[in-house]
Amino acid sequence: MTVKNNISSAEKLIMVLKLLGCEPYSYSAKEISQRLDINRSTVHRILNILMKEKFVIQDMITKKYKLGPGIYLIGSAYLINKNFTNEVVAVLNQVAEATKESVGYYIKDEDKIISVYEIESYQPVRLGYKPGTFYPIHCGSVGKCITAFTEPEKLEKLVRTAKLDKRTPNTITDPDLLLKEYKRIREQGYAVSDEENLLGAYGIAAPVKNSKGEVFACVAVACLKTGLTQEKIENMKKHVIRGAKKISELMP
Repeated sequence: MTVKNNISSAEKLIMVLKLLGCEPYSYSAKEISQRLDINRSTVHRILNILMKEKFVIQDMITKKYKLGPGIYLIGSAYLINKNFTNEVVAVLNQVAEATKESVGYYIKDEDKIISVYEIESYQPVRLGYKPGTFYPIHCGSVGKCITAFTEPEKLEKLVRTAKLDKRTPNTITDPDLLLKEYKRIREQGYAVSDEENLLGAYGIAAPVKNSKGEVFACVAVACLKTGLTQEKIENMKKHVIRGAKKISELMP
């Protein structure tokens, strides 16, 4: 009997889920079978089980499979409990009250940046960010803020190998320019996004550190550029940095 045949059905199911959580985040049954060296009929059986529970969905156009809302519900429960307390929520509410804009808390989970908690803007027009959303490492204040503090060698490799999509005319897609941007963020202690990830949006993020001084999360404020003044930008920056510092002091 081969090692492959010794793998339990549960282990194979987990292997499929983990694969779907990796780029490009959608695979055909054939691709899953080839990547994992699992019989095609077994792959289909696993996918059918996962689709029944909404852990996996099938794209109606490409016919490829990707993670579904069932996984989001489970993942959200984990994220909310990871380094997350009522004290953190209280600080985020303070930032939201002071800025009157959308405020969020984001964490680094391996090489992904994920939204854990969002407070909607006090304004009538909202950006509509949701907990559980993944953020790019190269554009937007959130992704840049957390990624900028990655270990130098790992950061260099990450930037050189990552897919740096051009999301708006302001998106940085040149690796060298991006590394310079990360350096600036480390030096000034916060990140700014001026329509880099979404046209018409402006954001500021500040890093959250644990007791060892390691950056693992960030606090960010996002707003529409309409009516944005330098005075308001300075106010947002002040409260975001202050909020991130307060949360850092709560971390183990």
